[in-house]
Amino acid sequence: MPSKKSTVDSLLDKSWTLADAKQHPLGRLNGKGLDSHKLVVLIGAKSRSGATYFQVFLQNTTGKVTHQPAVTGLYNQGSHPSYNWIEILRLSPEVSFTSEKQAMDISPNRLIQWLLQYLADLIPPGGHMMVEYDSPEQQDTARSLALGIPPILTPLGYMLFLLGCGASFKDWHFAEGGSEGPQKLQGYKALNSQHAQLQAKKVVQDLTSFLGRLPSNDCPAARIIAIAREMF
Repeated sequence: MPSKKSTVDSLLDKSWTLADAKQHPLGRLNGKGLDSHKLVVLIGAKSRSGATYFQVFLQNTTGKVTHQPAVTGLYNQGSHPSYNWIEILRLSPEVSFTSEKQAMDISPNRLIQWLLQYLADLIPPGGHMMVEYDSPEQQDTARSLALGIPPILTPLGYMLFLLGCGASFKDWHFAEGGSEGPQKLQGYKALNSQHAQLQAKKVVQDLTSFLGRLPSNDCPAARIIAIAREMF
């Protein structure tokens, strides 16, 4: 009886291809390490906007590849800074190998941040990263944004900040015309060092103002202000 094909093999039989570094920037991530695992990146068709669908799988030391993608997203590039972006459509909290029952938990922030940093590094200055917050795993961020908490103080916004995509934010809390997909938080990279310094000052001012409206300074905002001052 023939063995069941892996998800990656099934996708390769269709319209998906293994990302090649000579043909697509995402190909530079193939083989990158994540703890004892390596990344396997597939690219697919174009979206209506012209962006490329991609999926990131993990491969273990025996060569087995996860059944589920760790990341599903869209990649876009262009001549103008704003045309360069990555949208994370889905972050899997855990993945499993086809022949193994025990799942690998990738939900700890260290692993997720490590994985997303690889993607963020592909975005040039002035570009941005968008991450959905409709999923159950992102409900802390959804609730925080609904309460009017500054994006950078939410779990997702703070992670984007650490990835270098926190010069400014846009909260896509509703789909305009129903064509923009799920709720998502968009974090921008600074255009240059001068722009980064200006935006960092604005972050400090906004958070200082926010802190002033709270009964105590004992909250994450104080730590982020300190980080922003050190980074810029």
